[in-house]
Amino acid sequence: MRFLIALLLATAAYGQSGVGVEIDDVTDNRVSAGDLVGSLELRVKLTGTGLDKATAARMLVKEARDDRGTTLSDGTDKPDFFPREYNSGTLQLSVRQPARAASSVRIKGSVELFVPSRDPNAIVTVDKALAKLDTPLSAKALKAAKVTITPLSPAGYAETMKTRRLDEKQIAEIRAEGKKRGVSEKEIDQMIGLAKALEGLDSDPPVGAVILSGTKSDFDRIFRVEILGSDGKPIDVSGRTVSTRGEASIMTLAPAQPPPANASLQLYILTDKARMSFPFDLKVTLP
Repeated sequence: MRFLIALLLATAAYGQSGVGVEIDDVTDNRVSAGDLVGSLELRVKLTGTGLDKATAARMLVKEARDDRGTTLSDGTDKPDFFPREYNSGTLQLSVRQPARAASSVRIKGSVELFVPSRDPNAIVTVDKALAKLDTPLSAKALKAAKVTITPLSPAGYAETMKTRRLDEKQIAEIRAEGKKRGVSEKEIDQMIGLAKALEGLDSDPPVGAVILSGTKSDFDRIFRVEILGSDGKPIDVSGRTVSTRGEASIMTLAPAQPPPANASLQLYILTDKARMSFPFDLKVTLP
């Protein structure tokens, strides 16, 4: 069931203004059906001034406990930044299900905002970025952020995909590591089978797609990539995907129409200066 709870809630200093976290909706899904595990889902909205400057936000949970002492989060989950223009600026927050006898939950953590206007290096535009495929993008701000991104040609994409396929050496390494950790042969075979199945999902990119390669850590530092047309305005992109195998990642941008030869790429980098953090402390009364 879904419950609209008008409770409270957390405030934090934002220069001369303030940012608050307010519970907008709660889904208390406590279930007891074998291995099926429920959860507590919160939809929250941010309040305060200055939020119009934030491009994206996310909620980081540091501690979550119910009034019976049950730990509902280990504090390790780090969700992606979510665009402020989506879902009326609300954010989703999920923790494990409270104890059946619990009547309230206390959640502590922080709200992180991505505010590009705070750092001139947060938005990087690379002119004629598609003119030199299979060559890393060159920009001082990318170098400073230690981000290396390479636009791929069809041939470069094909070669990159070959390196993502499991070979006998990699399979042997997986088996050795599994045995070292005490994983059974059956479970190791299942993991290898799943990896091979994922390889079968790889397909040729859409015609006119822009393919970017880099490491997982590179793409973790990037909030968004826009393709700019000859007029300097973003081209409509119907699909954006990131595929990661190990540390290697590939981003596929599928524009509504093939980009011009002189298209630029605009990258939104999650630099330290462009990120702001505010603590929150929520008490949720369960139905």
